[in-house]
Amino acid sequence: GTPSNSDIPFARLISPRIDPTMAAAAAARAYDLVVWGGSGFTGRLAAEYLARRYTPGSPDPNSKGSSEPVRWAMAGRDRAKLESVRESIEAKHPHAKGKIDILIGTNDDPASLESVACVANTVLSFAGPFAICGAPIVDACVKCGTDYCDITGEPTFIRDTIDRHDAVAKSAGVKLVSCVGYDSVPWDIGAFAVAKHFRDNGDECVGAVGHAGAARGGVSGGTIASAINLMETTPWDVLKRMGSPFFLSPEGDSSKATTDARSRWKTQSSWRFDEDVGRWTMPSVMAGINTKVVARSWAIDASGVYGKSFTYDESDICSGRVAAALGTAALTAFGAALMFPPTRWLLKNHVLPKPGNGPSEALREGGFANIYVVGVGAKNGDKAVAHVEFKGADPGYKGTAALAVEAALCMALPSERAKLPEGGGCLTPATALGTTLVDRMNASEHFAVDVVPLADAAIRG
Repeated sequence: GTPSNSDIPFARLISPRIDPTMAAAAAARAYDLVVWGGSGFTGRLAAEYLARRYTPGSPDPNSKGSSEPVRWAMAGRDRAKLESVRESIEAKHPHAKGKIDILIGTNDDPASLESVACVANTVLSFAGPFAICGAPIVDACVKCGTDYCDITGEPTFIRDTIDRHDAVAKSAGVKLVSCVGYDSVPWDIGAFAVAKHFRDNGDECVGAVGHAGAARGGVSGGTIASAINLMETTPWDVLKRMGSPFFLSPEGDSSKATTDARSRWKTQSSWRFDEDVGRWTMPSVMAGINTKVVARSWAIDASGVYGKSFTYDESDICSGRVAAALGTAALTAFGAALMFPPTRWLLKNHVLPKPGNGPSEALREGGFANIYVVGVGAKNGDKAVAHVEFKGADPGYKGTAALAVEAALCMALPSERAKLPEGGGCLTPATALGTTLVDRMNASEHFAVDVVPLADAAIRG
């Protein structure tokens, strides 16, 4: 049978400084993918997606269980909760019975986390808030030479991961990729796709603007908890620096984040009419993380996809001018309420959903989202739009779970990892996964990514 994590000798726990081939030694690992935080709300959905789509014997018409089976396991700190989740998945998907292993690790026992990380090609983490409990499993992955990804949208956690692990991960060829859910794949991959479109046609993309269009989904208790923790624990000087889109970008002499670049990258701060999409827009709810991820993609890109003078901005499409004005006012008020302890306490305890809570199954199954990233070329000012669509999945939960699994499989499956750009470090979805992730999204029933001339696009706002 498949060995448990307690069966793996600790001689396997080799520092990536000593053996940088560990991440690629797929044949030596018991699992392609381990889902860390598998008993949480979104982690459970990811496990169910793996059972339905990638576990042998699945009767689902979209199953890849026979053509692309995945060796996977659930992991976390609470065996009883994980076993309960496994039982519910097996009841819903009987073909998975006896095929879902459980691994146990706790943040106060680094050796237990290393015993989880060392048996996987890739660890996919859903265990947030990441600033509170996310770092130890990253440490274990780096030590074991294991690729890692997560669904965080917390800039301070990502910045800390970069500062602590980027250099070692680069030297080892280990890929650490945050933000592989709705924060921030549609925007980052959308900007990448539209920039690649111009490059492939002999042009250069000098600017891109992401727009959140028509969508249906629920509010994420986990995301709210992460935002509140960010406000409660981040020093004021760090919060001020977080206002820059270059918060996650490299610094120093080789940095692209020059004074000129900083003057060009401006994030929309009020409502306005956008000529490209023909709609009134308001500031993006998610620009606080998405602009930083896209900026890092541009800053560390080694393939030349983006133009040297590339910029990125973001907005949310509204139904009209009044809706855009009211939405801007509401977003401003909510942000202000989170800043001050008394109103933050009120929101946290009496208004906002709690972590682990999410929308009903009907809303998850009937959810959808449309993200548009409009790019402009350098030569003639030609415009094209990347459309990233979520189908039959709300973006915050079912969509994020499925998207994160597809992103993780780009690294976890040896045949897919061989297609990725070489090199490790703290990467972004675009720079780590790029076209391979686009192809996997288009092969999934829940996603579609395409790029067309702006004049040919139908914008759903």
